[in-house]
Amino acid sequence: ERAQRNIFKVDALMGDTRLERNDRRCPTRELNFAPPTWGKHKSVYRKLRHMSNFFRSSPFQRLMFPDLFTVGSVAGALTYYNEFIATGETALSMSSAGFAGATTAIGLLAGFRLNASYGRYEECRIFWGDINNTIRDLAGQTMMWMQDADQRSRMLKLCKAFPLAHMFHLHAKGCHHNITRKQDAPPFENRVQAEFEAELRDIYSDGKDEEDFERLADIKYSGGNTPLEVLTCMRETIAGSIDTVDSIYVRELDEQCQRLCAAFGASERVLRTPLPTGFTRHTSRLLFLWSNALPFALYPAMGPLGTLPTALMTSYAVLGIEDLGVQLEEPFDILPLRQYSDGMFDAIDAIENNYMPYVIQEAEPSTTAETTVTETVETAQVEEKMAA
Repeated sequence: ERAQRNIFKVDALMGDTRLERNDRRCPTRELNFAPPTWGKHKSVYRKLRHMSNFFRSSPFQRLMFPDLFTVGSVAGALTYYNEFIATGETALSMSSAGFAGATTAIGLLAGFRLNASYGRYEECRIFWGDINNTIRDLAGQTMMWMQDADQRSRMLKLCKAFPLAHMFHLHAKGCHHNITRKQDAPPFENRVQAEFEAELRDIYSDGKDEEDFERLADIKYSGGNTPLEVLTCMRETIAGSIDTVDSIYVRELDEQCQRLCAAFGASERVLRTPLPTGFTRHTSRLLFLWSNALPFALYPAMGPLGTLPTALMTSYAVLGIEDLGVQLEEPFDILPLRQYSDGMFDAIDAIENNYMPYVIQEAEPSTTAETTVTETVETAQVEEKMAA
């Protein structure tokens, strides 16, 4: 499967700019952008294109029920009551002047919520960028400095395993978004474990370092910290190379492991610490009350025909901002982590292939020297026997 795909041939493999959503509740999950994608993204016709799929968009479908349904029901009931039941004195409405100030505050609150969530999204993208750079550096240093072929092979496999383990650690499904919790299917955890082991087997497909494969699979199955175990295996490999690698280079290799550990810990911090839940709940309650009180403030100005559509459009605008903030708050569910992981896999293969000719050239003189020494010793032994 991996042999048929090259992450660097972006134009041929990108397809759409986002993953297909399974149902209306799914958020928008973007894919990596390429130069042609940016051209479409900045097109002067983008607004027409965006409006053409308005009803299929993630914000609309997520808000359609129950949020917009509730607002529409309140607006419809209010219009019916005021037009067909109430008299002039019993008609229900609210001062639009007083409501305008609350609307401004609500808009600022929703905007602040979105900005706070985007900060988390941007931070997590930076973490994965750091992991990508570190993995490339570590793979290159491994090829340059590790003399033992088995140690070198093991370290490169661990470099491939780290982003995979990290992805499954941060996302419950390992970014297999089609996996669902169904009663008539095998246990959810077993299906995720099977996917993890299948992808790990792509890395350990040569039959070597099976101990590492079993070790990582067991840690994942027991609910342990798989990325931390990968880092432990990396440091074991580095420690085992002390006899053949200069101490300066050993320290450099360990510093790369420290960079991976720092990015991993920062990702865990974002995963385990949401925005203060009191703030999130308070914002949600205020927006619910505001959106359902909105028809009462609109009715005096908009009348029976304009109250319902205006309430829906205004609620959609503000509630959509808040919903986007909720989606961005958990970045690991919408970032294309699988593309990042596959990109590192292919980068490691490219680095290995680029360095391998030089590694072979460096190994040949050493083999020749060993042969020369052996021949010299044998010649000396023969001369001693002849002299005797």
